[in-house]
Amino acid sequence: MRALLYHGPGDLRLEDVPRPEPKPGEVLVQIEVALTDGTDLKTFRRGHPLLLDSLPSPFGHEFCGIDVATGRRVVAANSAAGDERGERLELLNGAYAEFLLVPERIASVNLLPVPAGLAPEIAAMVEPLACCLRGVARAGIRAGDRVAIVGAGPIGLMLCACIADAGGRPELVGGRPERRTLAPRFGAVPGDGERADVAIEAGGTEEAWERALELVRPGGTVVFFGGRERGSELRVDTYRLHYEELTLRGAFHHAPRYVRAALAFLATGARPFEQLITHRVGLEGVAALLADPPSDFLKAAVVP
Repeated sequence: MRALLYHGPGDLRLEDVPRPEPKPGEVLVQIEVALTDGTDLKTFRRGHPLLLDSLPSPFGHEFCGIDVATGRRVVAANSAAGDERGERLELLNGAYAEFLLVPERIASVNLLPVPAGLAPEIAAMVEPLACCLRGVARAGIRAGDRVAIVGAGPIGLMLCACIADAGGRPELVGGRPERRTLAPRFGAVPGDGERADVAIEAGGTEEAWERALELVRPGGTVVFFGGRERGSELRVDTYRLHYEELTLRGAFHHAPRYVRAALAFLATGARPFEQLITHRVGLEGVAALLADPPSDFLKAAVVP
């Protein structure tokens, strides 16, 4: 079968590899569609501290496909992680391929049938949306809270949808004009986010982390959602942290209950998640797309 293998930063190769043979409890999935995401883009450029533990490595983790044994359309999250973050995560990669073997530990808790009528490219968004739902839960958002989202990419827009669904009032801060025009479709308004009750960083950059801290009101909560490189530092005004009693939290990954909630949310059709997919490529087009993303790029559907 054909599969993309990651050999190092900027080095992604389409190769012929053996088709996996499932053992008892494992599930072999024929990939219908995989999706690019911000984590893949960062990993392509600089590697990743958790995602890839050896090279060359299979690549890609958002997908929808057909369970070869049953013929069912399925999606799976990329780990079997629970809510605790002390455990070592064993992450699934390899969605940029014709087939993917889902290990028993993941198949037993985080492999789900796709509801009838839900397009595979939308179902494939279950993993990032589950991360967003957990991030919103970490933020402790209450009905009526004004929430600033710093970052107008697919994750920022997904967070807007989750916040609105939780009763918050999301404000999308920054981003190019064409992305800000998407905000109302995901339950948000473009705004400056000043003195928000909650600020969620969704850009994964030093500027986004600092901006989120600047925006939140005294007594408010800041959630750092976008990951940065190991060793990165954050400058904090200790006066604000102490005297204004800010709460700072990280939010990383998902858990089974959020995976199930995400799939149910996608199936409602309440938000136009299909508008996050701006490009469509084959396996041979992924490397060039990640190396030089077009200005209008949000997510790409990768069809083997």
